[in-house]
Amino acid sequence: MHPDLTLTLSDIGIRLLMSLIIGIIIGLEREIQHKSAGLRTSVLICLGATIYTIGSIEFASSGENVDPSRIAAQIVTGIGFLGAGTIIQTRGSVHGLTTAATIWVMAALGLAVGLGSYVLAIGGAVLAVVVLNPFQVIENAVKGKKTTCTYTLTVSDTGPALTRINQALRHSTTGAKEIRIQKDGPNQVITFDYTDQDGEQSRFAEELSKTPGIIQINVEQCS
Repeated sequence: MHPDLTLTLSDIGIRLLMSLIIGIIIGLEREIQHKSAGLRTSVLICLGATIYTIGSIEFASSGENVDPSRIAAQIVTGIGFLGAGTIIQTRGSVHGLTTAATIWVMAALGLAVGLGSYVLAIGGAVLAVVVLNPFQVIENAVKGKKTTCTYTLTVSDTGPALTRINQALRHSTTGAKEIRIQKDGPNQVITFDYTDQDGEQSRFAEELSKTPGIIQINVEQCS
């Protein structure tokens, strides 16, 4: 028996409630930012880690020869699969790393709550919110906010249009491999992704409109 590990109903209730609150706080921040791991996902991850941790403590206090750290340790490994599912590679770059890291931290906070380390859990939650908000402003100010837009051009002569697009893509993070050309009756449809500073997108579209042979320009899916 491990009497020091025995949890009362009050202990369990407090830990579950704190886990719920921490999940809601960080989940709301993610929801406001329109991230894939939003409110419900954050709450469930935090609660799940807490429940697994409490369960491992309960098993250890039951008198069986159980190591209370074994189940909790598997949270670290298991959460990696969930985090990996949020990482995608598109338009020549990787997206979702911050979301995956947030999932990892949420599991750690849930585990800390389950162990009764309230100071660690609350302090970690506060720091996580700080990193996800003020740090993002600092990061954008340092490296500049970039936007990727999908351009669809209807052209009667691909020569001048492709020349202008290739000139732009040499200064973009996408690359010429993103250019797609399809036949549309007597015209051609050129689709490509262009990444640049927010202010440069409108100027680039204006320059395209002056390029000979371009009949129509559609800009969509900016992110």
